[in-house]
Amino acid sequence: MINAGTSWKLAASAALLVGVVGFTQVHGSGATAASPPQYGTLSNFDVFNDTGQETNGFEIELDGITAADITYKFGAPYERYGDPTIIPFSGGVDVVYASPYDATAKKFTVGTPLAPNPITPTGGHACWTGGSANYPTAGCEHFGLGLAATPTNVAYFWLVPDTAHPGKLTTLGGGVQLPAPLWSATPPPPNSPNPAPVVAAAVQAPEPDLGQQLGNAEWVKVFVTESTGPAYLNHLVTGDKAVPNKVTETETEWSLIQAGAGGGLPQDLTESLQLGKTSESVTRRFEFYKYTGAYDSGSHEALPVNDAAPSPGELGNLIGTQMGALNLKKSGAIPGDHTAPKVIVTTKPAATTTSRSARLVFHATDPDNRTFTYFCSLDARIPTTCTSAKSLTGLARGKHVFKIYAADAARNASKAVTITWTIK
Repeated sequence: MINAGTSWKLAASAALLVGVVGFTQVHGSGATAASPPQYGTLSNFDVFNDTGQETNGFEIELDGITAADITYKFGAPYERYGDPTIIPFSGGVDVVYASPYDATAKKFTVGTPLAPNPITPTGGHACWTGGSANYPTAGCEHFGLGLAATPTNVAYFWLVPDTAHPGKLTTLGGGVQLPAPLWSATPPPPNSPNPAPVVAAAVQAPEPDLGQQLGNAEWVKVFVTESTGPAYLNHLVTGDKAVPNKVTETETEWSLIQAGAGGGLPQDLTESLQLGKTSESVTRRFEFYKYTGAYDSGSHEALPVNDAAPSPGELGNLIGTQMGALNLKKSGAIPGDHTAPKVIVTTKPAATTTSRSARLVFHATDPDNRTFTYFCSLDARIPTTCTSAKSLTGLARGKHVFKIYAADAARNASKAVTITWTIK
């Protein structure tokens, strides 16, 4: 149970398309001076609301890190819930996106509608204010984080109202059934002529629901590629040439994983390789599919004909795709632009006026960019793209609040500039 604007654990099923790229510096046991630092981040995923009801928030649970390890949070002006709240707990942190609560109307004011059925995969970049004109009604959200440490586990959850406690959010059903890859880098084998590290990415099967001995099984397919240049977040989308999609880039054709006690299938899948001498990054693409074959009626253990390849009737719908990359740079520098622009407003309405129209002129500055995308929001609506010399007409009498954000080509967002005025 949580207060409005914060959260605790939620459970709900959903379909996901996810991208991951990173900035996590890790020094594992046995690391040597010759081993370059590891950089990795959890970020960039679309999540669909197929819970059966409107939801009012989302939570990302990160075990094994602290709030200080979170270096970037995807939020305003890119999605309806704005910036998230970071809630530390013993052993990790929760990153909570939650709707405000209107105590007078006794309801949450922001919600994610139900996704359509069937769900159309988005490629991981559509469910935000700049990704699709249909975002407000599409039934999905886009979230992301930058991290300065590697979590030991990652879990996704939806949030819904607690009907017994107005103004608070609680959990619904089971967690989102899409594993997030956990990256690691270790020094090369002793006396290896190749100084590059061994880079691994592990995915764990979803945990069993309460009362279940074994969870639902999932098919996993993995593709991999490495590059002499760094990986960038905006390229980690389905179909991009930087993401492995070719048959020749298959790392694991099929593997069936299932979590829980007493099962005969592996509970996780770990892929590892030693990078080439000149490689600077490695990218993996994980595809997850529902297992639709037989289960043991008592233990819920999956009973495939062959656990290394789906037989007829055993391969269900695509659950989601995780695109992940890990950058390794001896300089320790994080590639990319990380400077947020600043919005400057030159024309705005008077603090008190009788005019039911308003004109706002603004621009942005940034040492790394000259062109920007602007997002505007009037009276707490979902921000939408806009341009300077913004004209507002037909405004109602009373107080109005207008927010302006600027975003650069790397999608760094400025802080909101808020203009408030009253029409008498």
